[in-house]
Amino acid sequence: MPETPSQPDSPLEDPVPSNQGAKESDPTQAQNPGAGCIIMIVALSSLAFLIGFGVWSLFKQHREIAKFTSTSPQEIPLPDLEANAAAMIHLNASLETFRTEAGNERTATLRLSPGGINLALAAFEDFGELRKTFSVKKITSDEVHIEISFKMRGSPLNSEDYRYLNGTMITKPELSGGEIFFNVDRIEVPGKSVPEGFIGVFSPYRPAQVYLADEDGAGPWMRKLTSLALEDGFLNLTIEPSDAPPESEPEEIEFGHIFRAVILFAAVLLAFIATAIFAFKRSRARS
Repeated sequence: MPETPSQPDSPLEDPVPSNQGAKESDPTQAQNPGAGCIIMIVALSSLAFLIGFGVWSLFKQHREIAKFTSTSPQEIPLPDLEANAAAMIHLNASLETFRTEAGNERTATLRLSPGGINLALAAFEDFGELRKTFSVKKITSDEVHIEISFKMRGSPLNSEDYRYLNGTMITKPELSGGEIFFNVDRIEVPGKSVPEGFIGVFSPYRPAQVYLADEDGAGPWMRKLTSLALEDGFLNLTIEPSDAPPESEPEEIEFGHIFRAVILFAAVLLAFIATAIFAFKRSRARS
């Protein structure tokens, strides 16, 4: 029998290259880890700078305040009540007349000398917080000169360290919003200079603010006052029934130069960070 011719072997199919089905990476979708790192570094550096600047400002402020303050308070003696018994009787009579006239809807004026004001601070418990820190030295037709010894914070690292502002505060009193307050013109410390920036933060000085809510003390009478006037040697407080008490509030305390600088720097810094982030996003979109 003839031999059956053998069938040629069918050619083997080439295997599919392993790299044909693999999806090539899209360079436009590649992440750039450096951008996030740079932004994080910028943010942390900015935060560290702000913290450092704040700490430096505190110490700088302490050094400046130390130039015109003292480590101990100056003595501001209180008037002796027994030695000033006659003056105390006159003061009580003036206060009683003032209350009576005001209560009867008549014009009432309380005329106070420096000695009378200091005697009231010594005699009446309501003014205990002002004792040995506040004493009226002189009253002119334009200004009130007040001897002060104010306790202030000392070193930022020591909570028990204090400084004392000892000197004479020259002020212009005003009546507003039912409150007597003092616009500080200057502070005189012997042999030292108090910078304008500190005075700007300190003014207006409002020692009577704590008495506004005292319904059993000076609060109701102070809210009824319609005018405040100065003359040489006297401060005059008047209640005029036909006039309305001034209702405006004293001007707000302005920020010091350091605080304004911090706010301005923070705004510039935030703008820089935002610009950096925007630039990095644009560079990634183009790559």
